[in-house]
Amino acid sequence: MNGPNAVGKSHLVMREVSRQCADHFGEVLPVTGELLQQLDAVSSEFVPHLRPPVLLLLDDVPGPESLPDSLLNSGAQLVVVSRAAADSWRHLAKVVTVGPFAREESVRFLTSNLTGLSRGEADRLAEHLGDLPLALTCLLHWYVPGVTAEVLLHQVKNHAPVMFGAGKPDDYHSSLVTEMRRAMDALPPDDLLSHGDVLGALALMDGVSFPISLLNTQPHRRRWRSALNELPSERRVPLYRFDAMLRDLEQREFVRVVKGEVHVVWLTCQLVRHAMSSAEFERAMRVAESMLLGTVPASRGVARWEDWPCWEASVDALQSIDPKFLTTSPGRYALLAACDFLVEQGRAAEARDRLLALRSDWKRTRDVPWDLRLRAVDLLSQASWRLGDTARARRYGATAFRVRRFVQGPHHPDTIASAARWALAACRIDRLEELRPLAEAIPDQRLAFRISAFIALLRERSFHGPGLVEWIEKIAKAQSDLLGPGHPHTLVTTHLLAQALSRAGEPTKACEQYEETLAFRTKTLGPRHPDTIATARALRAQRRELRS
Repeated sequence: MNGPNAVGKSHLVMREVSRQCADHFGEVLPVTGELLQQLDAVSSEFVPHLRPPVLLLLDDVPGPESLPDSLLNSGAQLVVVSRAAADSWRHLAKVVTVGPFAREESVRFLTSNLTGLSRGEADRLAEHLGDLPLALTCLLHWYVPGVTAEVLLHQVKNHAPVMFGAGKPDDYHSSLVTEMRRAMDALPPDDLLSHGDVLGALALMDGVSFPISLLNTQPHRRRWRSALNELPSERRVPLYRFDAMLRDLEQREFVRVVKGEVHVVWLTCQLVRHAMSSAEFERAMRVAESMLLGTVPASRGVARWEDWPCWEASVDALQSIDPKFLTTSPGRYALLAACDFLVEQGRAAEARDRLLALRSDWKRTRDVPWDLRLRAVDLLSQASWRLGDTARARRYGATAFRVRRFVQGPHHPDTIASAARWALAACRIDRLEELRPLAEAIPDQRLAFRISAFIALLRERSFHGPGLVEWIEKIAKAQSDLLGPGHPHTLVTTHLLAQALSRAGEPTKACEQYEETLAFRTKTLGPRHPDTIATARALRAQRRELRS
């Protein structure tokens, strides 16, 4: 009987096999603990005096070399529980591999033993515990009727050593905590970068998959620069050995690598984190920062459109890690850029929650530069605007603008951008008109076009301004030439153009413009993005108007 830790091999053999075989054998003898060290004596002194046929159940045998010839030739039948590689046993015995429960087994086990637990809650618990029978069995002792899966998982996160280390259920060889520490101690050591460092870094990502493929295949673009290169040399960790280490960790069943992503069971993450010493934790933090920054471009808290594929693959890992684990400016900028990407992807509520957590964490940290703090406030203004909370959008925008004007001056691009976000939330066309010439004086015209689009948005809402359609067409053309026709900022303007055409009494042209914008938004943002849905809804309404 072979398989990974905590899947219940000993439980199956010592309870179920023993019970089912009792009627078919003269004697069924469990051999555990100290008896395993005296197998010669067992075969010579015990087996001849037992009523045949004899079945010996041997628990936790290190490998086939531990079985003496006297036992193999004693005439007794053997069922052996072993963690040694299955191939090492195949020349001697039939190998039965035991793995975790199937998900339906886990759900059935939990719902039948925990009163009031729904199938949905059981499924969530099973997923987080990796369907491990020992983990699910331990959970039974901590369940109180009426407690939700969220509360149970919170208890596991904070008290894993107690819940999975204080004693063990009957018929299990040892506790999960003991097994995890033993498995970690068996990892090869290395002063530069060890298997334990990589495992610890993955554990800090809290069970979220890590896109290992991005470490090996970065975009071939002239302006691309990995955020890892922004780290001080003494903070960088060499990543060239990751592939070999991950293959070894996969063979040891710590991780799974599927389609270029590394997956670690959530419970494994909690056990590894609690098992690490303070020195191991510090090394894991440094490795985690290097791993995450190796997958994304250098940024100043901005997720550029051309880099969206990288951010899409890495955003969940960046969102899952505790902010205090990323202690350098490049790491913190990456956290902000991930929030910027979430806002652009229509996940503004997630971005806002993360930004508030970052601000709370950074308030307790003196070494966070003011630019990072202000970028977080800018992003909070954007997220609030997306969520329709104009009051908070105005407040955050005004705060960032006032500080930037004092520190960077009124003509700095960041100051102008903060002022524009405040003016948009405050519906101040006059202030946007004042900012536009300042933005046009900057060599990079993207900000100027963005401010022009803000003005067009407010004018279109108020039906204000002669030649509005022609003016929006001009902005859309300029943005398309500079950014590309599929850029999200271009598509905001083309959607406005369709609205302006509709209100100008040109429904056919409006329909055509909506259709073009919808096609680009579906390709760029996806069919479920709020902006894509808004354009599709507007197109349906325009078509109904045409038919009527």
